[in-house]
Amino acid sequence: MLSNYHFYHRLTRKYVVVFGNMFNNITLLKANRDTNEEIERTKVPIVFGPKEKYITRTQSDPDLNKEIQINLPVMSYDITTVSYDPSRKQNSMLRVSGSDTTSRVASQWQGVPYDLGFTLEIYARHIDDADQIVEQIFPYFTPDYSVTMESVPEVGFKRDIPIILNNVNRKIEYEGNFDSVRYVNWSLDFNMKAWYYGPVSTPKIIRTVFANIYNDLSLQAGYIVRVNTVEGNGGIWKLDDMVYQGDNQESATAFGTVIAWNPLNGKLVIGGAQGQFKLDQIIRAVSTNAAYKIDSFDASPLKLVEIKIVPDPIDAEPDDDYGYTTTIKEFPEVS
Repeated sequence: MLSNYHFYHRLTRKYVVVFGNMFNNITLLKANRDTNEEIERTKVPIVFGPKEKYITRTQSDPDLNKEIQINLPVMSYDITTVSYDPSRKQNSMLRVSGSDTTSRVASQWQGVPYDLGFTLEIYARHIDDADQIVEQIFPYFTPDYSVTMESVPEVGFKRDIPIILNNVNRKIEYEGNFDSVRYVNWSLDFNMKAWYYGPVSTPKIIRTVFANIYNDLSLQAGYIVRVNTVEGNGGIWKLDDMVYQGDNQESATAFGTVIAWNPLNGKLVIGGAQGQFKLDQIIRAVSTNAAYKIDSFDASPLKLVEIKIVPDPIDAEPDDDYGYTTTIKEFPEVS
């Protein structure tokens, strides 16, 4: 399977609830035609279900006078399309996280963008009733309206979800002649810019970060050399002094510059090396004429700088407002 363990964030259900709640407070006002005084104010119900269900119900009982009936006006909505949206694709390596405990965080990979198509159906017995409902919707969509959601509470990450009004259709069903209206139907098509998220992991909180900077061997080779005086006259190595292998400086087969020297353990660090230093051969210094035999060497990149970063305060949690303390250590250190 794609995942080693089960996860279910109920995201589709949450998006359905969010969409329905946007239209949950629409009211219909009836007033006296002569005095314009309010007679009645009713809340327009909204239910989740397909359009065909309500069309069939109104056509099978046009007068809506059965014991079990649909009271108009009513609104219904349903998911009509689901499609991946590549235009909102972000770096797959990005993660979102939130504090879980003092030692761990709740973390998950960046979400995957999908477009959810919703259709809102409005049914009313009178044209004015239907017009009154849609006029309470249109001003908020220009053509989008954003809702802030906390999709995955374990992470605590909030995101604005745009909902776009793409299309509007109006239809009037007549009963017999044009003087008798069966019902009025408005269809509003929306597109919700949704996100789907994978499983939540709980890695430990990183409280110390080390960043190391090494020299580039393609530009400046570096050697860590172990030497002894079994062959050679010993002597002193001076910083920035040139060292070489060969009979003399002019005919040297390899040369470089002294970066660091520890006489206690015979560790010599050479930078800017040219040519190939060889084992069991004498290495010499130009200014002091120091001479040692190479026991071993390491031509790995030399660490030049070590940067240590810790949060300030050190016990800060991911959701806290905290800074950083940075310690910079320069190399080489010979030990």
